[in-house]
Amino acid sequence: MPLIALPTDFSSQRLNVTASVSGDGSGDVVNIEGPGCIRHIWFLWGGGLTLEITTDGAERPQVLAPLKPFFGVMQDRKAYYVNCSAFTVLPNWTAKAKDPKIRGNPGYNLWLPIPFSKSCVIRVRGPKGERIDGMIDWHKYQEDTVLTPYRFHAEYRRYQTTSARGQIDMANVSGRGFLAGFSTGYIQKNHRDMVFHTGGITVLLDGETDPHAIRGHNVEDDFGFTYGFNDHQTRWIGCPTHENRGRNDQDGVFYRFFGPDPIAFRSSVSFRAGCRGDDMETVVYYYKIPGSGSPEIETPSEWQVAGLLPCADSFDEFRKEGFIEQLTAGGWPEKLKLGDKTLSVRMLRSDHGWIDLRDLYYGKTDQSACARTAIQSKTARDAVLRISADDWCGVWLNGEHVTTLRHENGLETARLPVKLKKGANDLLLKMNNTGRPPNRELWAVNCVVEQEKEGRR
Repeated sequence: MPLIALPTDFSSQRLNVTASVSGDGSGDVVNIEGPGCIRHIWFLWGGGLTLEITTDGAERPQVLAPLKPFFGVMQDRKAYYVNCSAFTVLPNWTAKAKDPKIRGNPGYNLWLPIPFSKSCVIRVRGPKGERIDGMIDWHKYQEDTVLTPYRFHAEYRRYQTTSARGQIDMANVSGRGFLAGFSTGYIQKNHRDMVFHTGGITVLLDGETDPHAIRGHNVEDDFGFTYGFNDHQTRWIGCPTHENRGRNDQDGVFYRFFGPDPIAFRSSVSFRAGCRGDDMETVVYYYKIPGSGSPEIETPSEWQVAGLLPCADSFDEFRKEGFIEQLTAGGWPEKLKLGDKTLSVRMLRSDHGWIDLRDLYYGKTDQSACARTAIQSKTARDAVLRISADDWCGVWLNGEHVTTLRHENGLETARLPVKLKKGANDLLLKMNNTGRPPNRELWAVNCVVEQEKEGRR
């Protein structure tokens, strides 16, 4: 974790622990006071428990996840060998024991640093009487030690049969921090195509302050494989288990950690993965500065989106006004007619100023769509419309064409001086999507209204 600078002056400590779940459904593993950093955790047993980690008296646990998925053992599988920079799982299937709980029970090892300035509480939750043993290796610091502001977090999600085409949310974070890595478990339910043909990940960053994005390629490419998966593990990328029953029938668990190349965010991150109707389980590991959040922004909360339209490869053709661009009075109906073509109208909610059309138009390239919304203003005023878009984007405000942005090199931001009237201001965007680099198939746009003086900075 290159962004975690830890003190070099410390005393090495170890806690040997045994915890049992009491009648209230929880059991404390450790409760450390003072400044320090946990450098290694080893757990035995506890595979059916939920792990909870809270540092510095936070109101909510920074980690709340089933123990096995947290350590990369996903989709209710028996423990298997996992060896990466973040954790190591070592099942011992050669152990001679009559008790099936003992036979093959793994040691779960965590290597991600967990710094704290005041306290660290590790707790497990589950059925009464369940037990966990462990060793906690940690560094104890002097009271006046200056410590990194970042604190460890993990966000767990499980989707049992996702939507057939679109995206799932893996993590949505407000504040300042960085992504350390993620692991994903797939069980294929949709056998019409390969499990990894989902378009990969989308990472939408700093929508409030400095919109930029990271687009995936395909799932196996995002995890560093080529033309499918294989059963290899390295420190940063790997596949600890994979069942290949055929071209369109594969399950597996995969991890990707960003140790040498962490993904930083200053105000927010929305981390998504493509999906295709399969079972998916995910854990995202990240560090965040406690108390940091996203600044308030003026942005439309809902958009109507209509598409798809043919998109000529000519910029002059794209910027011509057509049927939809002139439909600016009142809301759109559920369907629009354009000649002999019927366009579906759907609703999207914005997220940190972003709307992501991949949720609607997965895999659709070299086509365009229109999105409209209302900007509410208490007074007539001068403002700046900040638009961040990939490829081309036409902008109309209250029926007047403002501009058509021509972005050929990925996501770019433009600040457009506009005059808002009192009440509702109709905003219409026409966007296209191409498969060309650098942001392959990025169907996202960010829209924020800034005060005029802000836009001049």
